[in-house]
Amino acid sequence: MQDIKKIYDSISYEFNDEKILFDAVTHTTKAKRKNLNFQRLEFLGDRILGLIIADILYKKFPNEPEGDLTRRMHHLVNEDTLAKIARDIALNEHIRLSYNEEKTGGRDKSAILSDALEALIAAIFLDGDYQCAYNFISMHWANYLNYHEPPPIDPKTELQEWCHSRGIGLPVYVEVEKRGPDHSPEFTVNVILNNEFEVKAVGNTKKQAERNAAIKALGSEYVKS
Repeated sequence: MQDIKKIYDSISYEFNDEKILFDAVTHTTKAKRKNLNFQRLEFLGDRILGLIIADILYKKFPNEPEGDLTRRMHHLVNEDTLAKIARDIALNEHIRLSYNEEKTGGRDKSAILSDALEALIAAIFLDGDYQCAYNFISMHWANYLNYHEPPPIDPKTELQEWCHSRGIGLPVYVEVEKRGPDHSPEFTVNVILNNEFEVKAVGNTKKQAERNAAIKALGSEYVKS
């Protein structure tokens, strides 16, 4: 693999088995056949990340209730944060993508970056152990752990709380379109407030599109007025 030392330097971990690193950075679109290894690593990495972030939060915030810990957790494991961290460690420079995915900007797509970061976490766990994965996460998530700030509220929760404060029904999210191939879809979602206002947004996942719609709604004159 090219630039292997650059990868090791950026992630602060050196693999014993480079094949598992190769699998972790080879996106499904690049494989000649469906890359089950990448998908399996992504699945495992998602669970390991959740466990370790929960472990860190439980220890760092001993007096916070479950609801506040959940808000912090969501902020630290959502797609946007994972994509930012993937860029922080230059993982986007090392992901192996198909020609078509590369041509359409896949190297900067949040969904691909977050999946690759989860696959990398699993690879570190399997190549090393829990402590290796813990060290990696605690190091690279440190800038996103705001110990002295209140737990962040995600946009969908904030919009829901705004609706509650106005005595209107909950926001309704409607998927209106799904475009693109299965490995790189684009979703369009409308969020409807009180059956009288709606705003549209897109995202690489349905969840991301809903989040983007909530952000647009929160910034609208309808909500701010």
